[in-house]
Amino acid sequence: MKTTISCAAMLTVLCASTGAMAGHTNELLEADLDGREQVGSDPTQRLVGDPDGKGKGYVFGIDGDPTTLCYNVIVDKIQLVPVTEGMMAHIHEGVRDTNGPVVAVLAGPEDTNAADCLTEGEAGKFPTEEAGIVQRILHNPELFYINVHNPDFPSGAIRGQLKNTIHTHDDDATGAGDFPTVPMNLTALVYSGTAVEIFWDRSTDDDSQVVAYSVMRDGQPVTSVQGNSFFDDGLMHGTTYEYSVVAIDNMANESAVSESLSVTTDN
Repeated sequence: MKTTISCAAMLTVLCASTGAMAGHTNELLEADLDGREQVGSDPTQRLVGDPDGKGKGYVFGIDGDPTTLCYNVIVDKIQLVPVTEGMMAHIHEGVRDTNGPVVAVLAGPEDTNAADCLTEGEAGKFPTEEAGIVQRILHNPELFYINVHNPDFPSGAIRGQLKNTIHTHDDDATGAGDFPTVPMNLTALVYSGTAVEIFWDRSTDDDSQVVAYSVMRDGQPVTSVQGNSFFDDGLMHGTTYEYSVVAIDNMANESAVSESLSVTTDN
């Protein structure tokens, strides 16, 4: 995953509200992974994947970033080996019962689980280099499927077609339980009249993994990052900016917005 993810507008499949906060309805793409969903060269041969293999895939977008795709792949009862030994996962383009090309390279779930975020333009992550591929996947899930490969089944052990599901959050959520904790203790270093860096404590999540942070400047999303800092340049001399941060986990749950931090650049 890239350290900094540039963004422009809210991804409609992720959040129904314009602000990044807990308490809204998400559309989360899901895939039920099964060895019996694999498709071989002979269409009459139905069992070409792992007959015992099962899994679940989740795909969603990042608040304010239409070019970033996040995912979580969970597998069970299939051969697990290190990625260097042939454990792979991809999003392919193709409807059910057909095979298609790889459009997104995911991490291999070598420990039964893999989660990360990918950004268009990131080397090796979107092989077709199609501009807008993230939005096309999110808006047309039925045209794409997740495939997990291992040495036992190099063509695919388990597979599942993506589909839309509704993911509802309580409006009074505060970052506990199913939500990441609110990012705390925002601090800043002012480097010049045009550059500052924002830092915060990492968030945690009882049941999921925090995969990204959405950073807002003056109430508007400006970027998403994987780590707990953000370098912001191209600012104006002697100007005060308000920064806040939202944590996002691998189930598309968002924390509440952190307390804001005022930062003034040098004159």
